[in-house]
Amino acid sequence: MSERNVQLVRGIFEAGNAESKEAILAALPELIPQLFDPKVEFVETPERVDARTYHGHDGVRQAFERWLEQWEDYRAELVSVEDHGNLVLATVREHATGIVSGAGAANTLYVVFTFRDGKVSRYEETYEESRARALTGSPPPRLLL
Repeated sequence: MSERNVQLVRGIFEAGNAESKEAILAALPELIPQLFDPKVEFVETPERVDARTYHGHDGVRQAFERWLEQWEDYRAELVSVEDHGNLVLATVREHATGIVSGAGAANTLYVVFTFRDGKVSRYEETYEESRARALTGSPPPRLLL
């Protein structure tokens, strides 16, 4: 089952990159029930000043809408995916341009997906790799010089 979870996470990011911001928003009502458990918990990165936790399908939709409304364009490039059984850790490179400022932004985001019965039951993101690894219970990678 964990390989299916990994493929689902890959599909989430591949689909998002292939579309415009408007197309992603239009697809959410159909995609969210397919990918997320009805009782899903969606936890935004605590490093954001306005971070929130959302619940259920409506909450996931609100989280995506709220995040995307501030960007002229936005894309998330999947860098890596790690299988941790019912958990999947995705490392993502975000690229965006602000609507108001026109300034570009780029960040590395770590997302831990928890799966139950083939759907995402918890989505938790952070900009800190150590925090993401703690959520999965995996040690930090060894750095070799």
